[in-house]
Amino acid sequence: MKIVMSMVLAVLVLAGFSKNASATDTVYAKPTYTLKVTGQALPSPNRFEFDVRIKHTNPIETPFYYAGAQYFFDFNPGIANGGTLAYSYSGPDTSDLPANFRPRNPQISGTQLRLAVNTFPGPGNGYLVPTTNPNGIKVIRMAVTTTATEFTPQAPIGLVWRDSLPNPYTKVFAYTLKNNNVNTEITNRAWHSIDIFTGINNNQNTVTEIPKEFSLSQNYPNPFNPSTRIEYAIPVEGKVTLKVFDLSGREVANLVNEVKAAGSYAVLFNGANIASGVYFYRINVQGDKKYESVKRMVLIK
Repeated sequence: MKIVMSMVLAVLVLAGFSKNASATDTVYAKPTYTLKVTGQALPSPNRFEFDVRIKHTNPIETPFYYAGAQYFFDFNPGIANGGTLAYSYSGPDTSDLPANFRPRNPQISGTQLRLAVNTFPGPGNGYLVPTTNPNGIKVIRMAVTTTATEFTPQAPIGLVWRDSLPNPYTKVFAYTLKNNNVNTEITNRAWHSIDIFTGINNNQNTVTEIPKEFSLSQNYPNPFNPSTRIEYAIPVEGKVTLKVFDLSGREVANLVNEVKAAGSYAVLFNGANIASGVYFYRINVQGDKKYESVKRMVLIK
């Protein structure tokens, strides 16, 4: 009987030990975020500046131990106006992040603006993203300049997040699991957006007149290479999503994903990083009134 009791006690001890061991491996939910280009400005006719900001959106569920990120955009190099373009940090007050968490090596490569990922600080050393600022933290402020006296008149900068294959594209990383000890990619392109800016014919422009009905216009030009303009109008405020899909139904771009006031809008879609072919763009509006429409466009390279 003593032998049996000893064996039972041993099993219970082992079970308790296993339970405690597994508790140390408690998995946190992955942090969610919004990543936004905002604060655009033209301090001079040949200089364009903007902020990249990131906000933690599920702080009740999990902390956000930021490990680092790389930030990539497609843009229109035709804004150079015969000059030489440069991409750089904008002044001394460029970031809310500690220096070792800031993206590195700004450079222009063809139609891309590139910011390489910082050196990861190692498990347990992630930057705890604060939640006190309703606009999130400023990752970096960047500047695009041309040696010409001004950017090409009427040329759009065409700034869009580079969010899909082929590499390189925007990626965000966080340390997850208990004690923030596992570096995990948490990228979700549906959370990436660009604020409206009209100063350099950017990809999103508003017209003040309130439209009387919903509309989604045919893109122009069509066929296009590599950029095309898509206009839409909403007569009431609503959550707007505007996405581009290939023939198989795979999403290739998320152009708009935010609440919009009633008005007329235009978005510039840059297809520099996708193959020639037929694509579809679809708008969906949710609010007091609902609207959905799909149109076809052709990219020829």
